[in-house]
Amino acid sequence: MWSGLFKDKQKEAYREAKKLYEDTCSITTSDRAAQVARVRTGLRCRAVLDKTFIEGAEKSIDYSELCLVAMATQEPKPDEPKATAFQVIKTVNGEIVAYLPLAYAEEVFKLGALYQNEQITADQAIEHAQGVADQVSEELKLVPPFQALDFLREQIEEDKAAASLQVEDETNLEQERIEQAKAQAEAAEKERVEQERLAKERMRERAGL
Repeated sequence: MWSGLFKDKQKEAYREAKKLYEDTCSITTSDRAAQVARVRTGLRCRAVLDKTFIEGAEKSIDYSELCLVAMATQEPKPDEPKATAFQVIKTVNGEIVAYLPLAYAEEVFKLGALYQNEQITADQAIEHAQGVADQVSEELKLVPPFQALDFLREQIEEDKAAASLQVEDETNLEQERIEQAKAQAEAAEKERVEQERLAKERMRERAGL
């Protein structure tokens, strides 16, 4: 009984999420209410897109492990994981179900798996995911389009900053080594000059004798 009620509520949540997307796509006006609806739906689509990318990466790991187990036990290869058009996302009002057309979800899910398996770079993943985001935004008539994979963009910037600091540290260290070498060379030259002076003084002393 409880299982049936849960499934009914879940189906209703799915229907409402899909209807919201379709209703937003059908809006033809450009007044403030229309813009608010587009932005709201766009934000939900962005959340679904990001979460689907992460899910694709995570399930790729699980699938690889299952394949290894199947190979070791000579069992049939498991079915590949699949994307879903629906995701539970967090909003200021709590958790809700949000929708992204399955074709887009499948594309982003695959990108996550490719990125996890190092078949594409972070920049390539962002480029392709943003292409999907642009298509969704066009359907929603959302201008400007929402930005996909912000978390990955931030990671790239952090990595660049860290690399820049490392280069700076290495440059400073090399400069310190150069300064130390110069100081040692100057000290050695002073020592040589002093030894020459002392040697000449001794020679003059002997000549005087």
